[in-house]
Amino acid sequence: VTDKLKKKKYSPSLFVVHFGLKGSWPGIPHHMILLGPRYKGLLDDIYDNGVLPNDFSLYLHHPTVTDPEMAPEGYSTFYVLAPVPHQGKLPIDWDEMGPIYKKRILDEIGQRLIPDIHERIVTSFHYTPQDFGTDLNAHLGSAFSLEPLLTQSAWFRVHNRDDVIENLYFVGAGTHPGAGIPGVVGSAKATAELMIEDMG
Repeated sequence: VTDKLKKKKYSPSLFVVHFGLKGSWPGIPHHMILLGPRYKGLLDDIYDNGVLPNDFSLYLHHPTVTDPEMAPEGYSTFYVLAPVPHQGKLPIDWDEMGPIYKKRILDEIGQRLIPDIHERIVTSFHYTPQDFGTDLNAHLGSAFSLEPLLTQSAWFRVHNRDDVIENLYFVGAGTHPGAGIPGVVGSAKATAELMIEDMG
C-alpha cells in the first residue's frame, strides 16, 4: 500500500447476519432501522475509537414480507447489518468474535421483535470485515471504501480516468461520485462514457 493510500481515511465496515426463520411476520416491514440508545457516541466508537460497541443501531431487511417466494412456504428470510470499525481501527480475529457478535445481534432482534428467534432459525451465516477484505479485496475490510470527507469527496475523490497514466480507468465505491449502489452505478456510467470518448 502506497504512502498516499495510507494517508486516506476509510469508511467503517459492516457485520451482516443472514438468517431464515420458520414462520412469517407481516408486522415487520421490508426495511427497518432499529436505533440504539446512543447516536454520536456510537458513531465515535465506530469511526474514531475503533471500539466494537455493546449497543447497536441495526438495519433489518425482511424481503419475504414483500415477496413470499424468497423463502419456502411457511418460512421467512432476513438479513441484519451492524456498522463496525474497519480492520485498520479494530484488527480483531473475526473468526473468534464473529459467532459471539452474531448471537448478540440476534439476541437484540429477539428482545425487540421476535422473542423465540433462536428456536425458529433454520439457516444462518454471517459476514465480517475480514470477509470484506478477503472475498472482495476491500482495503482494511471497509464496506464503502473512502470515507466521504470533504477532502475525499466529489472532485477530490479518485478520478474515473487516471490523470497521469494513459488508458487507465477506475470504477467503484472509492471513485467519483461515491459509495453505495447509486454511487457505484454512477461511477460505472461515468467511466464507461470516458472510455467511449477516448476510443473516439
